Amino acid sequence: MVKAAEKQIFLRDSDGGVVPFDTGELQTRLIGSFLAAGLREESFMSEEIVLALEYTLLNSPRIEAVFCRSEIDSAVIRLLESIGYPEVAHIFRRNGHEQSVRIATVPETVTDLLISHLGCSLERAAHIAGLTAEAMEKLSIKTASPHLILELARHYERDLAENDFLSGNILLPGIPQQTLTRHEIYELLPVAPRQLVDAGVLRINGITTLFPSVRLFFFMKEFVRMNNLSFPVTELEIEPLLYSAGAALEEARLAIKAALRHPEELPCCLALPDIFDFLESCAGSLPEKRLAGELASVLTSALNCELYHLEFD
Repeated sequence: MVKAAEKQIFLRDSDGGVVPFDTGELQTRLIGSFLAAGLREESFMSEEIVLALEYTLLNSPRIEAVFCRSEIDSAVIRLLESIGYPEVAHIFRRNGHEQSVRIATVPETVTDLLISHLGCSLERAAHIAGLTAEAMEKLSIKTASPHLILELARHYERDLAENDFLSGNILLPGIPQQTLTRHEIYELLPVAPRQLVDAGVLRINGITTLFPSVRLFFFMKEFVRMNNLSFPVTELEIEPLLYSAGAALEEARLAIKAALRHPEELPCCLALPDIFDFLESCAGSLPEKRLAGELASVLTSALNCELYHLEFD
């Protein structure tokens, strides 16, 4: 089923505009304040503080989760003082914004900042911190804002990632280097999925080495025509047929897996490009994601794998 959208927190700017609450930005400001206070080891508390604040805001009695920036800062300051970090609260209050917080640009301090913000290993973060600190030293920058340090670090992170891909250092583990064209896949299909392909109901993309995956496209309106259903199509009519079609999809997936002779599962992706058109024109229903999700659940119930990606358009 498609998950419902989660409640989101918004901030009101001084000019009256409303923007989404950026927890990452607040955590960066907090880490900078801890580091500026000389509390490097305690900077891990920044994440806990942000989580606590976010939970409090989401459970606020307000009808809409819209807050002023000053309210957020005041809440953070009170929380810092209540848990025993008055010096950090003082720095956070004094600066008021991340750009004003300045921390030392030595590798150790930069590493502490990057570990919480870069999606890489500790070793890679330390390496990037070294490059960042070296660049700052060449520019004779002894202290800098966390924002500036993070932007420079992300520059090195992108460069290193590109070099890894170009040199072949990054390989997806367990991924077969075989390929299959759409025609080759069609030739190995059992009877049931082949009938769906012939009727224009099912399309299966070829397998490449760029992102090897079983990519299935299922067209609902063609499925209705194939089964000679009359409009409006009811759930009682179509759901048993979708269960059978789902079993055919699993047959196709297993046939592809056997052809690749690989022990691990490939990611399985399913798209229903005309599902909303079907709901409106064939089923006489509103084109809602909830209804689309229910039909997708029936269709995928026979898949003996975790569906990596589900797309409705």
